[in-house]
Amino acid sequence: MAFGPVTADSGAAIGEYGLLHLAAMTSNPRRASRITNAIGFTVFGVWAAVTLSKMPAVGIMLAPTFLMELAVAISFLVRDEPKAATKSLRARISAYGGSFFAIAFLQIAQRSNPEWFVPHITLVTPIAIGMWLGGTLWTAYAIWHLRYAFSIEPAARRLVTSGPYAISRHPVYAGYIAQYLGMLITLPSVPFALALTLWAAAMIDRMYLEEAVLREAFPEYADYKRRVGALCQLPSRRTARQPDRSTSRQPDVASV
Repeated sequence: MAFGPVTADSGAAIGEYGLLHLAAMTSNPRRASRITNAIGFTVFGVWAAVTLSKMPAVGIMLAPTFLMELAVAISFLVRDEPKAATKSLRARISAYGGSFFAIAFLQIAQRSNPEWFVPHITLVTPIAIGMWLGGTLWTAYAIWHLRYAFSIEPAARRLVTSGPYAISRHPVYAGYIAQYLGMLITLPSVPFALALTLWAAAMIDRMYLEEAVLREAFPEYADYKRRVGALCQLPSRRTARQPDRSTSRQPDVASV
């Protein structure tokens, strides 16, 4: 998100990785934030409407995608203002590449080279389709659970550790991985595999930068990271975890 210029009155400070600590936002950044939220809601709302219009012809395969896009659209309207954000060019490339590169590749390549996306039916195809649909549904659920702290660019908004974030620090990305892996098994091609490799590189860098801003904004993140795996809960961490029922739950932050 863009918040306009950072002034001495904004309470912002630039830290490691280009982090901006937004203690008090001025009227200009708040106005920019509202505009950005409106644009995000409109883009993903239209996207969801287009997906819904295709569902009668394509069928239930698009239903999880519609739910995911609808969750993102609503998140732009209800999310909190950020406490800290990363504004570097690297962060923006990773964030938007991780969000849209694979989708853009699929949209363009399916029109220019449809032979890359001929289904390959094998014994594992039902499993792959289940990963495809299940991953998309899991992503939609994780985004909805995160809606008040949702962000495309790395930002710290609200502490979240319940639901899917209790078993994964990045459940949205875990859902994406299952979704795209299922698609690749069903629609195997070298260009698609190369595109997903580039997408994965952007996603990994995005995870790293997101965790940097979360550590800066919330000291509790270090404990959360020790307890919860990046993409799934590791058995060793589950065994080592000794929750103290006499204390309140330790929340943490996550972003898309």
